[in-house]
Amino acid sequence: MRQQTPIFVVSSGRAGSTLLAKMIQRHPRLLCVSDIFEPVGEIPYFDRQRLVDGKAFFAVLSSPSFKQRIKYWREQPTGELLFLPEDDDQVSLLLSYALPFLVGGDPMPLYEELEQAFGNRGDASMADHLIYCFDWLRERFGRDLWVERTGGSLPHMRKIIETWPDAKIIHNFRDTRETAISMMTGSFFRLYLELEKNPNLGDWDSTYMPPVEEMGAMLNRWIVDAVDALEAVPEDRKLDLSFEQLITDTSATLQRFSEFVFDSEPTAEEIAWAEAECAVIRPPKLKFPALPEEQQDTLEEACAAGLEALGYPLAEILAHQR
Repeated sequence: MRQQTPIFVVSSGRAGSTLLAKMIQRHPRLLCVSDIFEPVGEIPYFDRQRLVDGKAFFAVLSSPSFKQRIKYWREQPTGELLFLPEDDDQVSLLLSYALPFLVGGDPMPLYEELEQAFGNRGDASMADHLIYCFDWLRERFGRDLWVERTGGSLPHMRKIIETWPDAKIIHNFRDTRETAISMMTGSFFRLYLELEKNPNLGDWDSTYMPPVEEMGAMLNRWIVDAVDALEAVPEDRKLDLSFEQLITDTSATLQRFSEFVFDSEPTAEEIAWAEAECAVIRPPKLKFPALPEEQQDTLEEACAAGLEALGYPLAEILAHQR
């Protein structure tokens, strides 16, 4: 099986990465593997030292998500949830997000195919098994390249770069203030905030709304570390892709993305894809200007270092959105 250069879209979440993932999946030559990395906690796929066989790897890949997330889904499924197995032990990112994103329905047949593919696979590192998984999915769906995108992989930017130093990195981001406000409406980002405070968190009150500046401060830490880590990546292996560019200059932004992943000028087919995607754009109304002035100041202070690292505010783009 051909092993490609890894391509990762690294994003905080709530920065347009789901929109981008759907666009990538509609590209005739690309496969988007979505939501494999948990945003917080230890990620087993970054381990290059310990060797395990395929069965052991698949057991990790298909292991249950956070118990708090599963409980929440049982009570009030979110829009992002694509498949919910009856057995809690099967409620994994693989079955609830990644595979149904690819098939648009019941992922169990594909799950069983993938499990079988790893059944006789010999020893390898967790990192190498993961790339094999993505390559296998690419071949299974007859695409030329895979692109992994997790809305919440940003805190792992440094580990992704260290684990796969030859990877291409697309850094997807959005005005930090708008991102933090949007993260407050996403219940699981509030869970991640609580897990950062207490990794041994037990029961989680999903109705609790922390101050928005706490979310901004967590996001700010993620951004500052990620931008610093990106300094080590050669210019030809990294691409900045902002939400503002994606929604205001969609075709040009996607053509730039296409040129980056394929290392070639966009073909007529890729230009047609990029132009067709303009039809799905629905620019959201900015929320930061609507906050009370005191809350604006508090949030902006919490996000200041991240805003500076990303080059915000992008005055012309923000003015255009207003």
